[in-house]
Amino acid sequence: MDHDVVYVERHGDGIASIVLNQPKKRNAISARMMDMLDRSLVDLDAEGDVRVIVLRGAGDVFSSGGDLDQGGSSTMEDSRNTLKRYLRAVRTLRGIAKPVVAMVDGFAIGGAFSLVLASDLVCVSNRARFITMFCKIGIIPEMGMMKFLPDLVGAQRAKELLFLGGELSAQQVYDMGLANRICEPEALEEETFALARSISLAPAMSVRITKGIMNSSADPVLDMVMEAESTASPFCTQTVEYREMLARFLGK
Repeated sequence: MDHDVVYVERHGDGIASIVLNQPKKRNAISARMMDMLDRSLVDLDAEGDVRVIVLRGAGDVFSSGGDLDQGGSSTMEDSRNTLKRYLRAVRTLRGIAKPVVAMVDGFAIGGAFSLVLASDLVCVSNRARFITMFCKIGIIPEMGMMKFLPDLVGAQRAKELLFLGGELSAQQVYDMGLANRICEPEALEEETFALARSISLAPAMSVRITKGIMNSSADPVLDMVMEAESTASPFCTQTVEYREMLARFLGK
């Protein structure tokens, strides 16, 4: 069965999953994918039978990060408008009432790592890798990364990871408190859905209000960071360094 770049599966027990589905590009994040993620989150938040949402990638990769070969115009204005579509999805993920559990296998690179950090709970396979990448290719960290990462690991460690495009193993992510479960790849789905099922059985209103209060206390600063991103990142795409790094990355 063919699916779009994002599709929804319903599993019963109050659980639905949203699947990032661009396997030929290792689930690279495109503007269209983020639009569909945003809509899927809103729709599932409104469904009475859904209590928990699992966010995952198709196959054995969560996502290779931003799709750098989407084509189209490269003006600052167009870049800013495109980035705002990504940021809207992050705001929705944080803002919906229902908890989101990220299920991560393979890689979560750049903006995909941001989506993981924006999620409420995280389950990872022990082969998963998390890479910040942004500065390494000549742009700034996007999708709230500059708020999420220092909050979770401290400013100095976050700066080192962001400046150098650092990579974290699944074990490091777990030890830092960025993941709730770590397991063998073949057990990842079972572990993730067991956690989701436990949350689904908890009193829904208390869970939703707890998420809302915790996120709303932190997210005013997140909004400021992402608003700054929406101007600063498009500026970086106009630099010689970025164009050189992009050409090298795409093999052009």
